[in-house]
Amino acid sequence: MNLSPILSQPERGRLFPASLEGIFLAHAAVAPITGPAHEAITAWSREAAVGRQESDAIWRRVAGARAVASRFLGCEAEEVSLLGPTALGLGLVALGLDWREGEEVVYDPLDYPANVYPWRELGARGVRAVPIRREPGEPIRWETVRPALSSRTRLVSLATAHYLSGHQPDLAVIGPELKKKNILLCLDGIQTLGVLPASFAEADFLAADSHKWMLGPLGAGVLMVRKRVWDRLRPPLLGSWNVTSPDFLAQQEMVFESGGRRYEPGSLNLPGIEGMRASLELLESIGRREVAERALALAGQLRAGARRAGLEIYGGNGEDRVITSLLEPPGGWGELGRRMEEAKIRVTWRKEHGGRTLLRVAPHAYNLEGEIAEFLGMLPGR
Repeated sequence: MNLSPILSQPERGRLFPASLEGIFLAHAAVAPITGPAHEAITAWSREAAVGRQESDAIWRRVAGARAVASRFLGCEAEEVSLLGPTALGLGLVALGLDWREGEEVVYDPLDYPANVYPWRELGARGVRAVPIRREPGEPIRWETVRPALSSRTRLVSLATAHYLSGHQPDLAVIGPELKKKNILLCLDGIQTLGVLPASFAEADFLAADSHKWMLGPLGAGVLMVRKRVWDRLRPPLLGSWNVTSPDFLAQQEMVFESGGRRYEPGSLNLPGIEGMRASLELLESIGRREVAERALALAGQLRAGARRAGLEIYGGNGEDRVITSLLEPPGGWGELGRRMEEAKIRVTWRKEHGGRTLLRVAPHAYNLEGEIAEFLGMLPGR
């Protein structure tokens, strides 16, 4: 699908209805679902209302959801479990590994809480959570991770992009180095999946909900578990869906289902999965590379304009990111938040670890250059 016609009305309004309501630049928070996602969820609801919540057609579309997600992830479809939110997937990894007392897990204490608390909680099982050391906004390189490793390190968990700075860790180096040491790699992929390439061959696990860059609904998401580690990650939640139960009868011996069902204990969030699938298929039809290139270009336009306005960018000026957070100026943000609400410009306000208020902006591929210019025109100093 050519991107150019999509960026003109009425096609843009049909595929991305949020564009009819204002300028949405908060995709790193809770993003709007697409038009196809709305249609897919509505169609499922219509069938559910007459007693057909499940059907052969729906299960074929569930298989389609696994398949399209696997193409975004660069893995096999049977390595995809359809689970959200992100915290659930990360929690299943933390709880499902056969940790031994004294082993260590390395994590980023400046990451989003969903990728911090599961690892700290392992202390109750005798596992030591070891934080990496870095300054707020500083990118994560191999040199950042290496000092935290020891002969007892079992797993390293990182985000594929930081939720405030947008910086991506240098996984092309970190991943292979960890594999040399036989250390598992777990990724929180919610801030890249759907907008930036997310094929990390060395990643053993990845979790992501669909409500950000995938443009899907809340509570639908994916957990990738590579086949090579199935025997190392026992499903910690069990039910009739992931343990073989012929005729719905509990068996004396528990045998796990194969494929992605292995980590899905019970009924799936079918309407959410329908919406996620439809949005991913739309993004794929536009082209994963085209989506990434355009989103990065818009983010670059935004950062260049912010610098001209004299604003400081959290994390410096790296260009390989779609998330931009602007540091609070000395005089504060004043009435900017109210004025943006009145102008129907949606952004996100977040606190950085030093206490200052960040203005976080995250355009997607369907945004327009003129919308970025309109946002920049409202910044202080212009």
